[in-house]
Amino acid sequence: MSKGQENCNKVFFSLLISSYPGTAPQGNQGCTSWHYYVTMPMPASTFTIAVGSWTEMKPELCSSKDLAAERSLSPSETDSRYVGICGHVEYPCRFQNLSATTQEIIPHRVFAPLCLQDACQETLLHLIPPCLSAAHSVLGTHPFSRLDILIVPANFPSLGMASPHIIFLSQSVLTGTSHLCGTRLCHEIAHAWFGLAIGARDWTEEWLSEGFATHLEDVFWAAAQQLAPHEAQEQQELKACLRWLRLQDEVRNSPQEMQVLRPNKEKTGHVSDSGSSVIKHGLNPEKVFMQVHYLKGYFLLRFLAQRLGDETYFAFLRKFVHTFHGQLILSQDFLQLLLENIPEEKRLGLSVENIFRDWLESSGIPQPLQRERQAGAECGLARQVSAEVEKWIRVNRRPRKRKRREAEEVFEKLLPDQLILLLEHLLEQKTLTARTLHSLEKTYHLPQQDAEVRHRWCELIVKHKYTKAYKDVERFLQEDQVGRWVHKQHGPRTCGHDLSLPSSLRLCALQAMGVYLYGELMLGEDARQQQVARRCFELTKEQMDRSSAEVVAEMLL
Repeated sequence: MSKGQENCNKVFFSLLISSYPGTAPQGNQGCTSWHYYVTMPMPASTFTIAVGSWTEMKPELCSSKDLAAERSLSPSETDSRYVGICGHVEYPCRFQNLSATTQEIIPHRVFAPLCLQDACQETLLHLIPPCLSAAHSVLGTHPFSRLDILIVPANFPSLGMASPHIIFLSQSVLTGTSHLCGTRLCHEIAHAWFGLAIGARDWTEEWLSEGFATHLEDVFWAAAQQLAPHEAQEQQELKACLRWLRLQDEVRNSPQEMQVLRPNKEKTGHVSDSGSSVIKHGLNPEKVFMQVHYLKGYFLLRFLAQRLGDETYFAFLRKFVHTFHGQLILSQDFLQLLLENIPEEKRLGLSVENIFRDWLESSGIPQPLQRERQAGAECGLARQVSAEVEKWIRVNRRPRKRKRREAEEVFEKLLPDQLILLLEHLLEQKTLTARTLHSLEKTYHLPQQDAEVRHRWCELIVKHKYTKAYKDVERFLQEDQVGRWVHKQHGPRTCGHDLSLPSSLRLCALQAMGVYLYGELMLGEDARQQQVARRCFELTKEQMDRSSAEVVAEMLL
């Protein structure tokens, strides 16, 4: 074989790692070694290495606004940046580097299979600069000097995951509009500050990572879209409405003792004489599937921002980041600094003890949140959805053959989150006709929407045995085995009976949209639906996440 032929038969792989590139590669006995290093001390659990046959996706030429350039800060911005001695162990800190503090957009690369090149160009690449710039405008200095984004297969057990210098995004975020991709990207970017640069000293307090990232994803995404203040508020209120529904279902469907964000109370962060610490419920298999720390943490931070006002709250948050980056913290570190740095007139009865009692050390829905949701009026975007739901209910009630001609309903164009809310409401209807489902599909082009919307569409298909669209369910099960919050009050909504998954299966179903759909297909006791489930599982089981595959296999017995 010639040298050229030998090279043609070689397979080349890309290597991504959560560190800085080190010295030049060194050859030794036919092997090549690369050396990497980190400058910021990080827990070993954050180390990531990814090896695969990927291609770097090059963005098209960007405008001057997209370039990672230094700029002069206006006086108001300068006031929100803090210069001083850092509180962490010594390392080359970007917060002390003037050029780093003014860098809105850090260098970044995107890696994906070649077959996803068009999808990356269309959906992802143009989002990265504005999302990074938005994060900088809210929190200041990027903790890490560069970022790689890797598109992973749809069977990856979550829509996204962040490590130092690397973000993993499921290929499922590339479908539909840019909304799902943008919000997920913003969530993972937020973890650079909360979860990586600042970590929880006691991992029972993981709300300090996930609650912050969930709250900040809305703020970053609104800034990245350059929304007017009233538009940003409407978008964020709609998100709050969806999360409120999820939190209520989470509380109904989970043990009370696992709904507490600070279960160890005054012993939080305690380390024994041997140097060990205990994570409460850490070995409980149900814990990994719960989202209460995302949701209650998000609502607590939203409550504080509303109480203090956005300007005061985010000015404090920038100071907090500068004070505690490079360190592990407890809830009281955040809350004590917050209360020390806000004017007395804005405290309005807030105290660390009250917040512990109402939000962090109690199960169920926090009382301040309960009062807010009961008193609060529906936001404009949600009211628009309610009006559309009424139209669809009227359409569904019309007889197939009408005696007199009636005016056709005119449906409004809806945002992706509005579509999710619409489908959630329609899922509560006992029956929808095939004619109504066909109109829904055509009106909103549901098979072309993002994975979040298509999952609700698939639920409607299964519940009402809409056989003409079973192909959409099969496509979802084969292409979108992705993680998402799935919380249901009464188990699968397939057949009008009060059926529910066994506890272990129901809680595992919270992990993945696809897993939940398998449960609906099987529990409906419809031969054709069960055939769809078995056929899809046979085609995908080797590529599925192991835990999800075990759950589905148990369902199919």
